[in-house]
Amino acid sequence: MRILFAVIGLSALAAACDSHSTGKVSASDGAVGVDGRAGARNDALPTSDSAGNVRRTGSDAAPADVGSLGGAGSPGGTTATGVGGSGGADSSSASAAAGGASGRDGPTATGGPSTPDGPVAAGGTGGGSSAETTGSAGTTSAGGTSASAGKTATAGATGMGGTTAIAGTSGTAGASGRGGTTATAGTSGAGGTTTTAGMTATAGTSATAGTTATAGTSGIATPADNVAQVSVDFGLPNIGYLNGLFATITICVPGTSTCQNVDHVLIDTGSSGLRVLGSVLTLSLPAWTNSSGVALAECTQFVDSFTWGPLRGADFSIAGEQANGLALQVIEESTYPVPSNCTGVANDTASTLRANGILGLSSFPQDCGSACSARLGRTSSNPGMYYTCTSAEAGGCQAAAVPVAKQLQNPVLLFSQDNNGTIIELPAISDSGATSVPGALVFGIGTRDNNGLGQASVLQLDDTGSFVTKYPTNGSSSSAFLDSGSNAFYFATSGSARIATCAKPYSGFYCPSSTLNLSATDQDAGGLITLTVNFSIANALALFANQDNVAFANVGGTSSLAGYFDWGLPFYFGKNVFTSIEGQTTPAGTAAFVAF
Repeated sequence: MRILFAVIGLSALAAACDSHSTGKVSASDGAVGVDGRAGARNDALPTSDSAGNVRRTGSDAAPADVGSLGGAGSPGGTTATGVGGSGGADSSSASAAAGGASGRDGPTATGGPSTPDGPVAAGGTGGGSSAETTGSAGTTSAGGTSASAGKTATAGATGMGGTTAIAGTSGTAGASGRGGTTATAGTSGAGGTTTTAGMTATAGTSATAGTTATAGTSGIATPADNVAQVSVDFGLPNIGYLNGLFATITICVPGTSTCQNVDHVLIDTGSSGLRVLGSVLTLSLPAWTNSSGVALAECTQFVDSFTWGPLRGADFSIAGEQANGLALQVIEESTYPVPSNCTGVANDTASTLRANGILGLSSFPQDCGSACSARLGRTSSNPGMYYTCTSAEAGGCQAAAVPVAKQLQNPVLLFSQDNNGTIIELPAISDSGATSVPGALVFGIGTRDNNGLGQASVLQLDDTGSFVTKYPTNGSSSSAFLDSGSNAFYFATSGSARIATCAKPYSGFYCPSSTLNLSATDQDAGGLITLTVNFSIANALALFANQDNVAFANVGGTSSLAGYFDWGLPFYFGKNVFTSIEGQTTPAGTAAFVAF
């Protein structure tokens, strides 16, 4: 879910937020966003909006037009801050959560089939690219045995999904756990053999033949104070979500033990910052002000929707990690009226956001950065997302320049340790999908025995939080990003590589006559590492026919943003995916990167 205003300019809104604001798809964006494509469920096939976003609502009627944050639709886009409807269409599908918008690039799904489905928050172009998807291609043996030669990671366990070699199939066994090392030499896993050549050194040499082990490891971390339990599940009761990754967080009144747990907060690597629905909060949190003591508010703009609300101060914790004095956005319109230039569909309720909040964990330290601290004016690069508010009357909030230190921060940056990035660890799932998928959100990279890079391949990101994807492998290049807030793979197809789309109302999703096993090439920003990624695209209509399943590793859709490839949540199944925070020291340096 990247925020709309990104420099990359995800959609028509091309306000130039800091380079960071590239526009990652955020939940809010439909295309990629977290989107509501997954609405509450119904005994019949999920209904969908005109954009093709799936909305499993509890009725046979088509969902109301809620608009998405940026477009993420139900099954379809999703991401960042908001989840939402794919093209602003139905809430279910419409939207990525406005909330998702944060990330420097805010959450917009650059790639999801936004309207038709896809989350893209205006602000962010959308998640990040992912590199292969296990299961889809390659063969992961969920229950494989580890290669006798391979060493298990410090975490000790071989990934449930094991690692699949992008080229070839490495059994779940061939790979060791997160911190471990895979046997370099052709250790055979339950699913085949890996060869040393199949892996790309994290340092940057591409594998011989352009293939790389899908990422070294996919073990799920055991409980620890830097490990939070997360799950892909149905989502909020009677609302639902498709491929939504959720966690429970704790918010406290600053400096007190007066706290509240908030469940079903969407984990979005396409945006930065915490956004919570005002209707969910029971705490009285202090206003977050500028240096002059004036209250601040924010309009997170997505492709066709937004999240608006005041900033509040809070102490935040998850697992055993804590960030004191954190600014968060309370998504509500009762404190201050929505300014006239905050346009689109408002994602200010559970039914439109499809989550209780959005936890933005992108590679950017703040949700906007230096662009929002620049002086406002006709030629300014300031996207005007922050406001100072002096009155609850109409016109009481005015766009303002806000210093970086006063903007929404990536909460991980404020942890006393384990503050350089995150790892999302999910097991591989069946090609037919799953009813729920438990996983782990690990904080820190190389700070403990349970979060080492191991044999993961590192892709350095450019200043917009993107890398390059070529699809097909010999096709044209697209800016790409990995985005846990997007609920599908969102990319464009043409010519001989064109994939058939579903009939209305699911026309934003791909519906090939049989499952397609595809390959793409991912390259880091510096052109030093090249990885071949295997993934699969199944018939979305056939997948959605099973009303019990809400997690899918092989669902894809069209992208409403030309030139972008959004590797959404399906990419995360069966592997450990690292996201570093720009400027923080890691075993791979201080530049922002993703690794898997």
